[in-house]
Amino acid sequence: MTSESPIFRDLRGVTFQLTTACNLSCDYCFQDACNVCVSPPGQGTGMVDPVKTAETLIKLLDFSAEDMGMVFSGGEPLLAPVDWYETFFALMDRYLERSGKTLEYSIQTNISILNPAIIPLFKKHDVHFSVHYDGELDDPKISSKRRRDNIVTLREMGFPVSALVVGTVESLKALPSTVEFFAKHGVRFYRVNCVSSQGRGHQVAQIPPKLRAEAEFEAAFLASQFDFATRDNVGLNKFLFYYNHVLCGGAQNPSPRPQKCMAGLWSAYVDVDGLVFPCSFFTGVTGPIAKAEDLPSAMDGAMKVIELCEAPNAYYEEKCKGCEAFPICGEYCALQPVTDTDVMESFCNAQVTLRRLMDENRQIAELIAKRFLAHRKAYPDDVPKSCGTRARQM
Repeated sequence: MTSESPIFRDLRGVTFQLTTACNLSCDYCFQDACNVCVSPPGQGTGMVDPVKTAETLIKLLDFSAEDMGMVFSGGEPLLAPVDWYETFFALMDRYLERSGKTLEYSIQTNISILNPAIIPLFKKHDVHFSVHYDGELDDPKISSKRRRDNIVTLREMGFPVSALVVGTVESLKALPSTVEFFAKHGVRFYRVNCVSSQGRGHQVAQIPPKLRAEAEFEAAFLASQFDFATRDNVGLNKFLFYYNHVLCGGAQNPSPRPQKCMAGLWSAYVDVDGLVFPCSFFTGVTGPIAKAEDLPSAMDGAMKVIELCEAPNAYYEEKCKGCEAFPICGEYCALQPVTDTDVMESFCNAQVTLRRLMDENRQIAELIAKRFLAHRKAYPDDVPKSCGTRARQM
């Protein structure tokens, strides 16, 4: 395998899992992170080697012909001590100066930890914060107030911030006030993350479809009232699909289809063991593309792994046919497990309920869609590059 290989030639983003440890133990987390709140940050957390992380990233940068972004993830990546990041950035700075390439940095964090010593280093390297956030709650167990205060601090310091809002019952109930908080503090983009409530608590099946649908509808309405200063693009696109496919009767692909997420081609994930995967959510489904230490060789079966991300899934293709929500959905994740049908029943029923809410409130749904279309036409560059990574700031 050489740098001429199509694998990773179009790579635009790679996420590195620095540790499996976390200082919180959220029931909804889809990863089995261990609680290490009794340990000081950076001790007993099983951090990966910053030198090896830089070496792997450099290999991937050499593969790619595209501008790239790199995401620090975990566990909780801010458990890594400041000297971890100093070592990593020093190696990358030398490589980038020598190669002439550019690289954008992001960090996926629960933002309960914000070491003042990390601020100047992250400021120097223009690190974007993607925060996993429960919303405007007051729960000491998950450090709600501290996380909220740290988001405010980051924005006051001029850091770009986007958010992945967890999809639990409590967070969905608080979503309107969360949207107002984001608008007040300049958090431009967020996403209600259904995957984050499928973790150890398996809470998706416990979430009333009506609650999820009403939260999505109200959040879209609030986004329009705030002139889209903060918004969930995934949710708002459902209103565009409703406008195009239902209100305007526009043509739609008649068949359900797997999402074209380009996992493994545009994006990749490297876990703490140095295994490279196309997607961070369903590593057990795909298995790894390769071992980072073996790159650029040992990738003969990579395309077979990557193709799983877009392979037709008979369960969804049958389930989606004739579904009321199909005009506002139409796609599925080919990797989403189907063994726990209660999970998918709950989520799919929420989309059916959202479609019915749109029908019952056609004028409001049309108003939201038209205003969003006008905003996109007026500000075509006002879009996030991808969920969880750097967002353009107006």
